[in-house]
Amino acid sequence: MISFEHKPGTKIVYASTDCFDTEGFAVVPEVASRDDISQLSALCDELDICGAGSRNLLQLDWVKRLAAAISEHPEIRSLLPPDARAVQCTYFLKTADKNWLVPLHRDRSIPVQEQFAATDWTGWSRKEGTWFAVPPDRVLRQLVAVRLHLEENSADNGALEVLPGSHRNSAGSGSRIACPVPAGGALVMKPSILHASSRLSSGRRRVLHFLYGPASLPAPAQWAYSI
Repeated sequence: MISFEHKPGTKIVYASTDCFDTEGFAVVPEVASRDDISQLSALCDELDICGAGSRNLLQLDWVKRLAAAISEHPEIRSLLPPDARAVQCTYFLKTADKNWLVPLHRDRSIPVQEQFAATDWTGWSRKEGTWFAVPPDRVLRQLVAVRLHLEENSADNGALEVLPGSHRNSAGSGSRIACPVPAGGALVMKPSILHASSRLSSGRRRVLHFLYGPASLPAPAQWAYSI
């Protein structure tokens, strides 16, 4: 299966945990090898997906193994909470026929096992058979997303733009910066950072977007899935 052999000397943007906590994102250029990408491409091409993606990939065995391998990558592991678990994997597919613009936003909803009554859990919705809700800030602060790119992610194919440090305040300030990622690289980010992406101008863009969170949630909440 996927090896994810770590290459000594791999560089990471914002290498220290302190910088990641402050800026809210980091780019790890070499996470998956060419062989890994070839295998992942074939597996993604076999997915029975309607539309531009799916939120429920963590139910698949190969995605579970991939989530575990990513969390053990030295540079990524250093950016995750000590008890981090993979709790969701979303597959995004942008092509000329499936092309969209995403304005500045924050990812705040998380997948939970069932709906419940609690004043500090809001924004309930049902997507692809799973309940989603916006948790309290103390939970949001513990979340980390890892976006593994199967193609080079440049300005021409919808590279994500982020507002550095905006995960730490409600309004955000400063200017957006683009986050180009090579094929096989990963963008690691706080989901609550303000981020956006443009439409494709060429090629296609495939991303496996993993969400990692604490091993358990405040009662009565439970993760829909946890690896």
